[in-house]
Amino acid sequence: MKKILKHLKQQVILLFYAISYFTRLPIPASITFDNEQFHKANAYLPIIGIAIALMMMTIFTICQYFLSIPVSLIMMLIASLLLTGALHEDGFADCCDGLGGGYSATQRLKIMKDSQIGSYAGIGLVMLFLLKLTLLIELTEISHASLFISLLIAHSLSRYGALCIMQTLPYVRLDADSKVKTLATKLPRGYFIFASLCALPSLLLVVPSHMLIILCSTLLCGLMLAKFFSKNLQGYTGDCLGFAQQCIELITLLLLTVVLAL
Repeated sequence: MKKILKHLKQQVILLFYAISYFTRLPIPASITFDNEQFHKANAYLPIIGIAIALMMMTIFTICQYFLSIPVSLIMMLIASLLLTGALHEDGFADCCDGLGGGYSATQRLKIMKDSQIGSYAGIGLVMLFLLKLTLLIELTEISHASLFISLLIAHSLSRYGALCIMQTLPYVRLDADSKVKTLATKLPRGYFIFASLCALPSLLLVVPSHMLIILCSTLLCGLMLAKFFSKNLQGYTGDCLGFAQQCIELITLLLLTVVLAL
């Protein structure tokens, strides 16, 4: 019994680790961080995605009583940025600059490390949010239930896809000092299986044929991104994970606008 309670306590601590890194939500001050265990918090990425989706839908539901649907969706997107600190969007922007403006792996990594935003990042972010907002509007026009289902699936699967890239590629950086270094270690098999089990239940909200299409597309997108990162960077960085999460989220939302309208 003591072993079970000790294990549960460790998992709660790992969940708080994940909350502290992947969101701006507060955690108890009594939590102490262990760098050797910190990477295991990645197993809770799909759960973080589900939690973000639930909070986004709550914001949308409240806003729609006072505002139009498009404005409510924009408020929902703003809330998601505040909840995550724009962590994934920042990585997306850095990747756009590095992969768009660099001519070698070293140069791309150097550009990605620069905190200043470039033209590729600016254009990429504008197109990202225009497409995301348009897809969310289309899903809302189908039904509010479709929007809710899509948020749950897209946010959990996209984070799981980024996790899969971490499991398959080596971590690369120009220097040894990186904010994602403590999270870059691959998950033990048991923790990765747990993450998989957390990501897949959201697919039960759609019919089996749609479930298969979405799952295969997510895995295919993750595989293509992994090969792209391997070719251009010889591995992945924290920015690559943000880029992957945003791309897989968009692909998933796009597919859902098609299959849920059938």
